Amino acid sequence: MKITKIIAAAALCGAMLCTGSALAFEDMPSGTMGAALEAAVENKLLNGYDDNTIKPYNNITRAEMAAIITRAMSIRHNSDTVFNDVSSGAWYADDVSKAVYMGAFEGDENNNFNPDNNITFQEAYAVLARVLQYTPRMHRGTIPVMTPADDCIDSFSDKGELADWAQIYAKALVGNGGYTGIDGLLKPLAYVTRGEFAMIMDQLVSKYIDEPGTYTPDNTDFGNAAVIVRCGDVTIDGLKTTKNIILSYGVTSKTSIKNIVSSASVDVYGGIDETPVKDADGNISADEVIVSLYGDMYDVRILSPYTLFTFGTTNADPKTCMVTISDPDTSMPLLINSAD
Repeated sequence: MKITKIIAAAALCGAMLCTGSALAFEDMPSGTMGAALEAAVENKLLNGYDDNTIKPYNNITRAEMAAIITRAMSIRHNSDTVFNDVSSGAWYADDVSKAVYMGAFEGDENNNFNPDNNITFQEAYAVLARVLQYTPRMHRGTIPVMTPADDCIDSFSDKGELADWAQIYAKALVGNGGYTGIDGLLKPLAYVTRGEFAMIMDQLVSKYIDEPGTYTPDNTDFGNAAVIVRCGDVTIDGLKTTKNIILSYGVTSKTSIKNIVSSASVDVYGGIDETPVKDADGNISADEVIVSLYGDMYDVRILSPYTLFTFGTTNADPKTCMVTISDPDTSMPLLINSAD
């Protein structure tokens, strides 16, 4: 897999460069949407506009969604994919490339990305279920992992509007991610506004870690949703969770998840060895350990190439900890028996 290092970042369009204080935006709504938008700005998912507004009721385009996902996951690498309708000079070109690299988006049958198309809720569900790794999988081809209950969306009166292809993504976010919809609805065919997107993310992610340090249940409110680590030199110790722990691409230095009890998924996007070695046969693999995982875990997904990680399980039956490595030719675990 080719990894292209970023030497220059594409500039966002001028109208979206104002970050500012969430409370300062002239059109900030109140209530649940307002609180979610404040969190989205604080966590660098959404930016304000240069006229001091947040525009909560504006629809989100596919290009804007790609930019948001890139910020949320601190993506640092680019895809080799070139779309017919994404020019290299477009403000979103770099974000689209990064979002495609991590599997968040695909193009259409005509090799177009359709960057200016507004994104529907069901399309957003597909993107977020993939990125947050709430999608089910088959372990070694026979064992279902993270499979949501088939009836988990039955309480939504508009579930019948979901396209066939979108049902698994909606079920993944509801059954595995704890998503409860917008005003009790899935709204699959409606376009997602900026405020509604903030509300979705507020339900699915309760903690972003952007500063090095040790985080424990005694000193950190992890919340009841997914935790995303966006920097290195982080230790999460003693967390018990039913939602995903995600080590984003921003994890570039020693990071440890230890003494955890997780009935969900631990997902490793980061920890990539940027200087892998080549052996006598020409095979390239990682030789630097960045990520360490230890605890009672159910599903572990190593999603990045060139990742050498230490791994140990406290599961009563080690076979109940199911590990998948997306690029086994370049990434591998070093088994350990203790948190050290």
